[in-house]
Amino acid sequence: MSSSNVVSVSESTKSMAEIVLNHAKEQREAIIREAEKRAKEVVDQAKVEAQEKKVKLIEYGKKELNRLKEQEIVKIKMELKKRLYAYEWNLVNSLISKSLSTIESIRDKKEMYKKYLMTSISGALNLIDEDEVVVHVDKRDLNIVEDLIKNIQTTKKIRIVPDITTSGGIIVTSKDGLKEINETVEARLKLKNQVIREKLYNFLFGDLNVRNW
Repeated sequence: MSSSNVVSVSESTKSMAEIVLNHAKEQREAIIREAEKRAKEVVDQAKVEAQEKKVKLIEYGKKELNRLKEQEIVKIKMELKKRLYAYEWNLVNSLISKSLSTIESIRDKKEMYKKYLMTSISGALNLIDEDEVVVHVDKRDLNIVEDLIKNIQTTKKIRIVPDITTSGGIIVTSKDGLKEINETVEARLKLKNQVIREKLYNFLFGDLNVRNW
């Protein structure tokens, strides 16, 4: 085979690989967007429920404050604030649980999920500059990941360990465990957890001036 033919085949292979990787990236982003959309729907529904409970709590607090003696007002205010705080944190935890249950369905979209895993693994291998890496998977994804890794061209030694439980995704670490790339959907949701808490806090307390009651 001539040198020009070798170059042509190499360029063609590279071009096809770029197309596959770009398509996998688009599919991965589509999965993430869908998960975020479902999480937002859960938050919106929770806001309606929170508003109803908030109104009831406020009305309860006002009636109590009007009925009780002046020396008991501070005590009632603090008790009401504690109840609102407790409800807030319980609601956040409920939102996370509901979001995870909806995200769990990503495994049903087998082809998209495979592409998501393939992109996650390839990206993690590029980020971890080690000769040997460990891919931690949920046992439900073990066979899929094993098949995907067979098609990855790399000089790295890859060990697969089914030692995590996740709604989707993988965790890739260096052999010594000092480097870690967490590509689970829980990790992505956790990144948004703080934002959800802040928005929920502002929603519950932004227009509630207990000190002026």
